[in-house]
Amino acid sequence: MASNSQEDAAGWDVDEWDPSRGSFAQHAVAGSIAGMAEHSMMFPIDTIKTLMQTRPVGLAGGSSSAVVVVSQLWSVHGVARFWRGVQTMFTGCVPAHGAYFTIYETAKPALSRMLTTNSHRGNNALGSGQYGGALAAGGAVALGTVAHDVIMTPMDVCKQRLQLGLYHNRMFDCACAIMRQEGLRAFVLSYPTTLLMNMPYALVMGSVNESLRHAMHPDGAYTLSAYLLAGAGAGAAAAAFTNPLDVVKTRLQTQHLACMLPSAAAPPHESARACPSAPLVYRGLAHTVSAIWQQEGLRGFFRGIGPRMLIHAPSVAICWSTYETIKHTLERLQYF
Repeated sequence: MASNSQEDAAGWDVDEWDPSRGSFAQHAVAGSIAGMAEHSMMFPIDTIKTLMQTRPVGLAGGSSSAVVVVSQLWSVHGVARFWRGVQTMFTGCVPAHGAYFTIYETAKPALSRMLTTNSHRGNNALGSGQYGGALAAGGAVALGTVAHDVIMTPMDVCKQRLQLGLYHNRMFDCACAIMRQEGLRAFVLSYPTTLLMNMPYALVMGSVNESLRHAMHPDGAYTLSAYLLAGAGAGAAAAAFTNPLDVVKTRLQTQHLACMLPSAAAPPHESARACPSAPLVYRGLAHTVSAIWQQEGLRGFFRGIGPRMLIHAPSVAICWSTYETIKHTLERLQYF
């Protein structure tokens, strides 16, 4: 990896955009493969988290724990039920992760140079050394997240509806039903909350990931074990920090289906007949936060935190180690 003299002096390896070392196409391909690996392997745990977060605490029939959800889904629907809706992730994650990592690779050295320049001018005490590298990485991940979420939020809405296992059988049917019953707004209703959650998530995850990688390998050498361990630690920390907003986002995206969920094992068509058109109860971010606080207290914001950490620790480890491995492989083979 190339680095400028100031970064070498700080002992921090920061990627520089060098066409001879790698291309946009290599980053896009590596990012797309990383996204598919991450989502396909972790999707069952994401299904459990969604079912836990959808029902308010104390509501009759609500899933009280991950063990209950797993037991009900397994006994009634079988193992395939845990991957219901995974096709939405394959549809969205290829372009989303391609854009995410391409922006990351481009923005990281630019942000690092900006922070280093400001630090040498006395404007930013955190701009040099390991702090500057970590902040640059976190900022680059945050910028990539903006583009990623534009693509993934509508897919995420369909994914969660399919995960609940009610009356949608296919992604296309689900999207058409949402458009017909709720309009286009339903696909982007949670986008502000998603960004509000994912921007701090990205900053925490990117900064912790870079810091841990540097702590294990200050020379910046490619080591799979370092990427796996750093990614796991970064994913767990960021997931715990942003879980309250994830609960809010899930409620906004699935609220009109809540009364159709007497239990995770309920026959889907029976639930749909019992509640064919539930009213929307959350009007937006602020109202959802207020309602959860009044009805459930602080406990409500930490619904699903265990499964969420179990998702994001290995997810980040899988995603970033796959990305770096594929990227290094393409660079060595000089593809694209």
